[in-house]
Amino acid sequence: MHFLSQLINYLQTTLIPNRGFLKTRLADVSLYFRGLAWISLWSTIIDSIFLQQSIPFIIWFILHFIFIAIAILLYLLFFSYLNRWFIQWILPRPWAYRQVFPYTVAANIWTFPIGVFLYQFGYPTLGAAFIIIGHLVYSLTPLLLVRKKKKSSRPSS
Repeated sequence: MHFLSQLINYLQTTLIPNRGFLKTRLADVSLYFRGLAWISLWSTIIDSIFLQQSIPFIIWFILHFIFIAIAILLYLLFFSYLNRWFIQWILPRPWAYRQVFPYTVAANIWTFPIGVFLYQFGYPTLGAAFIIIGHLVYSLTPLLLVRKKKKSSRPSS
């Protein structure tokens, strides 16, 4: 049950990009890999609704899950480097890469499956735009809120 409560808490934390969202950068390895599995699972379920399979469903589902997970890992790798650049640009002290990757996973927990759904529903441009813009919103909003808060909390001379 502890596993399920941790996952639910993680999913709730990643739902709204606010100051609390920044805690996801300190997530345990198992927790953000559960987030990766969450993204891969929902993307596979959405694809299984729309795609025609010529092999048995269980085999197709497992193989598709593995290939989606690899593709998402590559996507997250690219965007974590982009996030690292944003963090160095926005915040006065940059984060270590071991903190940037979990933050990038959290930024895509909700936007990636919704973007895949839009793509499979017949809106490929909207789906791809939702994935990219959603990632940017979820990544940049907490960083800009922290920067704004730190600037406004300084006493004026």
